[in-house]
Amino acid sequence: MKRFDYDVVVIGGGPAGLVTSMYIAEKGFSVAVLERDKEIGVPVLCGEGVSKKIDELGIIPRGRWIVSEVVGARIFSPNGTMVKLSAERAGGETGYIIDREEFDKELARLSAKRGADIFLRCNARQGIFEDGKLVGVKADLDGEEVKFFAKIFVGADGIESRVGKWIGIDTRLKPKDIVSCFEYTLSGIECDKDYSDFYVGKSIAPGGYIWVFPKGDDVANVGIGILGSYSRPGLAKELLDRFIESKENLRKGKAIRVLTGAVPVARPVESFRDNVVLVGDAARHTDPLTGGGIMHALIGGKAAGESIAESLEENDISLLKRYEERWKEILEKKLKRNYMMKEIASGFDDKTFDKLAESVKNINFEEFSTYGLIKALVLKHPSLLIKLKPLLGLR
Repeated sequence: MKRFDYDVVVIGGGPAGLVTSMYIAEKGFSVAVLERDKEIGVPVLCGEGVSKKIDELGIIPRGRWIVSEVVGARIFSPNGTMVKLSAERAGGETGYIIDREEFDKELARLSAKRGADIFLRCNARQGIFEDGKLVGVKADLDGEEVKFFAKIFVGADGIESRVGKWIGIDTRLKPKDIVSCFEYTLSGIECDKDYSDFYVGKSIAPGGYIWVFPKGDDVANVGIGILGSYSRPGLAKELLDRFIESKENLRKGKAIRVLTGAVPVARPVESFRDNVVLVGDAARHTDPLTGGGIMHALIGGKAAGESIAESLEENDISLLKRYEERWKEILEKKLKRNYMMKEIASGFDDKTFDKLAESVKNINFEEFSTYGLIKALVLKHPSLLIKLKPLLGLR
């Protein structure tokens, strides 16, 4: 059986795994990325929206992966009340609509340029252990069984991480902590290319929302995410089809791509143990409220890559704890807050969403903390106090 030896083996070739490998390779350490699919970035499992704050990370330069830019977002409640989040009112929180396949491929190019080896059609099947420690991985490489050995392993293998299970981390998800998604890319439609639109409501997308992300003059990603506790087979497609048919500007569109998938909206799990690190969806770093994962995958991947490189430089596996310290410093507060908000919002009925939208439609969000926003909502609609009281301790 063929054998490969590396300093680090990364299981999973999505953004989190690729960025992790990039920061390891640039320090001169050998790193292999094992990707089970035959092509990086395929199949696409993403709404393809990302914050412009991605530029501040300095990980990936602007390029052809940016399909369009939006100046803000519009949120619509069930009765049609619109909350517009412009650059001025949302503190410049505007974004890009991306080509996710090209985005992932650019990350792969950057990683390979720094020296990482990327193995396609390489499915990591089983961990190899010695004295309770993960020392290798059995994998199918283009139909051939091979072994990869390393000092450190990275689980970047998605929603129910196999790597996490190997080392005893519970990566199972409850229905309330997973979102089922269905998306069309529609051509021949009319939409405002300056805004990403979001539609909320229990009758529209229970526990989630519908999105319309413009990708050009007459093309947009139109998708839905619904919480698993409300879902049943076929419901996401059924609700999205009904929504599209109700919109004159969308109903004549032609589907040129169909995507399905699932997104974790759970609390983070243990992100490292001994010589194994979990990143991205495997670590539950997806935003529990929005389901967005790209930005957090990049942040976590960079933190993991830097920490692993430092651990190898010092020959001290305990330095992997720096990874957890780094990602928690940036993400932990937001993930905790948004999980609580997700738990509360998932129980809202349509009338509550309408009240919320009516209350905040004229608020300058840049001037409000979470506490200030909730206080303003309760002052205008005292009946919301019971539902929103748990959030009053947040800042």
